[in-house]
This record gives sequence, C-alpha cells and structure tokens, in this order.
Amino acid sequence: MAPLTDQQASIVALYLESTAWGIFLVTFGLCLRSLLFSKSGLKPFSEINRPMFAVCLIMPIFATVNMAINTKRALDSVGPRGISEQFTDLGSAIEIVKFSCVNLQTLVADGILTYRCWIVYGKSWMIAAAPVLLWIGVLGTTTANIYLLSTIHSEALTAATKLRPVVTSFWVISIALNIITTALIVLRIFAVDRKVTFQPMSGISISRSERRFNALQRTMRIIVESGAIYTGIAIITFATYVSGNVGVYITSALEVQTAGIAFNLVIIRVHSRTYQDETKAMTELRFSLRSRWDVETSPTKPQDGESTVDDKGVDSDSRAAPLR
Repeated sequence: MAPLTDQQASIVALYLESTAWGIFLVTFGLCLRSLLFSKSGLKPFSEINRPMFAVCLIMPIFATVNMAINTKRALDSVGPRGISEQFTDLGSAIEIVKFSCVNLQTLVADGILTYRCWIVYGKSWMIAAAPVLLWIGVLGTTTANIYLLSTIHSEALTAATKLRPVVTSFWVISIALNIITTALIVLRIFAVDRKVTFQPMSGISISRSERRFNALQRTMRIIVESGAIYTGIAIITFATYVSGNVGVYITSALEVQTAGIAFNLVIIRVHSRTYQDETKAMTELRFSLRSRWDVETSPTKPQDGESTVDDKGVDSDSRAAPLR
C-alpha cells in the first residue's frame, strides 16, 4: 500500500477526529454534571471546584476550533485547486491557529496535571518544583513554536527543518512532565494507602479484599489509566513528527481531543466512585447501627409472652434509631 499523501492524511484525520470529538462532547457533558451537581442537586457556588470548572470550559474551545479547521482543510484538499496552500504555507493565519490549538490544549492539560500534583502533596512547592519547571518549559517551547511558525511560508509541517528542534523539545518536555507528574501523584496515593492499611483505626479490621479495592487504590488506577491514554497519544504524535510521517496530521488531531477526554474521565470516574462509596458507607453504617442497637437493647427474656412498658419503649426507639 502506497503511503498517504497530505490530502489523504487530512481526510483520515477528519474522520478519526470527528469520532473522538463526539466522545469528547459526551464526556464534557458528564464532567459538567459531576462538577456542578451532587446527589442532592445543584452545588452552591462555594462548593464548586473552580479551577477544574474553568479548564472544563476552556478545553472544548480548542477542540472545536481544531475540528473546524481540519474540516476546512479536508474540503480544500479535495477542491478544484487540489493541494491547499495550508499544506505548504505554515505561516498562514489558519495554520497558526490550528498549530496553536494543539500546543495550547497540551499546555492546559499539562498545567492541570501539575496543579493536581501540587494539591495532592498538600500544596508543597518543593515537590511540585520539577513539574512546574517542566510546565514552564512547555510554555516556552509553545511560544517559540508559534513565533517560528509565523516566519515559515514555503514548507509543509513535515519538511520544516527550522521548526523541528523546537517542536521536538516541546513534545519531549511534555511527555516527561506527564510521566514524572503522574508517577508522583501515584506514589503519594500509594503511600497514603499503605499508611491507612497498616495503621487502621482502633477497633476496625480491614479485610484483604477491602485492602485491594479501597477508594485510594481505585483513584490511583483511574489516574494511571487516564494518564496512559493521553501520554500514549502524545508519544505517537512525537514519533510521527520526528520520523517526518504525514500521520502527524492524524495523531495531532487526536491528541487535541484525547487531552480533553482524559481530563474529563478523571473527574467523572472519581465523582462516580465517591458517590458509590458514600452510598455504600451510609448503608453499612445504618445496618451497623441497627444491629448494634438491637443487640444492646434486646430484653433478657420475656416470661409468658408478657411485655413491659420498658420493652415497648425499646421497640419504638429501635424503630426510630435508623432514621437519626
């Protein structure tokens, strides 16, 4: 099979990105519901996680603009002019906007990951120093990418040697940030989980199954899985760009959508697990209180089926106890 041309790659990119964009919109709606609503209804403004809410609103902008530009590019590529100037004029306005969407979406995704690491470590700047420095590197290379792109007017993305060192640095720093920061978050959760497991509250025994499937470990798994999705696409995008393959048009389009999907999935799944754990905990607590009340307040042994006034009082209290 012959390698894809620029026009063919743009059409394949549009098809795959359209699918990913649809998934992104679904997760966007679910993410908004998780951030704005609780099981009792709309959250008060003071209880809304405002940084996450802001990012949740920003990411669809870049994703949708990139989708629109790829649609125009695909239409131009099959038009009467044949190959569009967008494939040979990187400095055109529309190409700068498209390139900026990819870079800024990545910058936002890396920034929110760095923010999560800072929060998980109790807002410790010492621990967050490495992720923050890497994020500043992503910011610097993003600025350099956009500036250099505006000066190139006669080359395609895969052939622009002037742009290659900066773009390569951008992806290397971004991938390193994702791997290091995700590892730091997971290590922190793992350390807290071990402390809780081996130093349980007095009088509470933790079974082996509870140790394997507690909330902290589920959160750790969610972060690893979401991070693997985004980092995997970023690595593939980096590989296709470095190799000069036109597949970079496809992978970069998917990367914009995947960054938003991965962000939304973390919030959706953590919120879902939290709700399930709260419901389970409340059910177990009520059952435990009812059982304990029945044991502690059960009469010694009524004789000849007679009940005293105290017994009736206990019965009415035991029925009311679970409602408290």
